[in-house]
Amino acid sequence: MMARLVLFFWLVCLGLAGADGGRVLGERNMNELRVVLFAQPDPLRAGPVDFGVYLETGDAPALDALVGFRLIKLSAPSPEAAWRGPGCVTPGVSVPAVLGHAGNKLVYSAMLGISEPGLWELSVDIRHKGHVSTVVFELSVMAQSSPLIDWWPMVLMFPGGMLLYVWRARILRKRRRS
Repeated sequence: MMARLVLFFWLVCLGLAGADGGRVLGERNMNELRVVLFAQPDPLRAGPVDFGVYLETGDAPALDALVGFRLIKLSAPSPEAAWRGPGCVTPGVSVPAVLGHAGNKLVYSAMLGISEPGLWELSVDIRHKGHVSTVVFELSVMAQSSPLIDWWPMVLMFPGGMLLYVWRARILRKRRRS
């Protein structure tokens, strides 16, 4: 019974875990480079967004490039309150991406703060082997969700851990009695 519960708990947590890099938003070919853009959360919402780029030349990853992200708002300002949290990026300012930042040693990534919902343009500036390229992606960003909806797994982690500890202690106590 305990093994089934642990397996169920593990499967639930696995479903909540984010993949390394997030969802693929687009793919472009520029010169000899193949550029794949990832983002998390899915769907994109105002607030902190983890952007990642995988670069490939031929069949091998390009690990010697300099990559930067620039956001520009394309749609009119939103009537909703703008998000002004940590990491909020000034539109048009380039933010350098770091290789291996998200844990995957093949992906250049950076955390950017998108201030409001609407249509945004993400420019990925790439300097590789003397060539400078810019790849542009259009992003549709939704309104920010409630913090409770975003953080409920973390909020329930402590009480859930306490509940599992008490349950385990009770099972061990029953074993000792018999």
